[in-house]
Amino acid sequence: MKKLYIIIFSLLAFSQLSMAQWMTNVNNIYNNNTGNVGIGSNNPTAKLTVFHSILLGSSAKNSLLLSSTGGATANNVQNNIWLVRNSAGSDFTTARLHDGISIDGSFITPQTDTRTWWERDPTADVQSWGSAATTYLTIKQGNLGLGTITQAAKLDVTVGSSSFTNNIRFGDANPGYLAAGTAGIFMSNNVGSPVFTVLHTGNVGIGQTNPQNKLDVNGSIHSKSVLIDLNGWSDYVFKKDYLLMPLSEVKAYIDLNEHLPEVPSEQEIVKKGLDVSEMNKLLMKKVEELTLYLIENQKQIDELKSKVSLLETDKK
Repeated sequence: MKKLYIIIFSLLAFSQLSMAQWMTNVNNIYNNNTGNVGIGSNNPTAKLTVFHSILLGSSAKNSLLLSSTGGATANNVQNNIWLVRNSAGSDFTTARLHDGISIDGSFITPQTDTRTWWERDPTADVQSWGSAATTYLTIKQGNLGLGTITQAAKLDVTVGSSSFTNNIRFGDANPGYLAAGTAGIFMSNNVGSPVFTVLHTGNVGIGQTNPQNKLDVNGSIHSKSVLIDLNGWSDYVFKKDYLLMPLSEVKAYIDLNEHLPEVPSEQEIVKKGLDVSEMNKLLMKKVEELTLYLIENQKQIDELKSKVSLLETDKK
């Protein structure tokens, strides 16, 4: 009978131990018998719950190390997650989760020297990526910033405080820059010379920073064909009521002005440039007038030939 009591007592004791909850001092480790384990928490809601009960400081860059995982290569490399103050404050609105890398116990100050970090803001919809104190990329409320954390557009690219020099590489060995503002979009090469400009007015400049026309080009244009829309043409010259200037008046005008009537002078062309559409219309007008002069001249020649023929006939 005594042996039976001993066996029953042992079974009860084993049953109690097998169902027992276990913990260490001050709730550092806790098992609530649901399969969840808590570190720093006596009410773990996940398979592993880790909680740092010490309050985060209120000064900017105050930090708490929440977790650390790593391994040894030639160095000890750790992936650490901190809770860090982005600015002075006393609640979660100024706190961020900072996920970074430390090596051999160095680079362990969030927002100062951690390597290849990712940071998340719980209230302002901000995610940032960078290294040490430099932010390389930020997503803020749907706006993407490269080299800036204060982006105000869907894409904001910044180098330094205001300089865009060597900002974007355009597919060759010489980087240039692309700037966008209220005035328009500007692209320059690596020495700051203008390459391409689009103003908010719709004017486009190639090699120009302030195009005054829909397209201003500072350089040569090579094209297989150019189609120009025109208002009217010069065929009115062939109408019966067109008054053709007598050749004597044309000669007098040339003697006085040293260029054809209606045609711009050399000084005007050099000063104002050449309007291709208007000049082509004017040149066609002069060709058509010249054709009329030739027709009239041929008419007179034919009349003279006829008279000469009559005279020769009378002599015979």
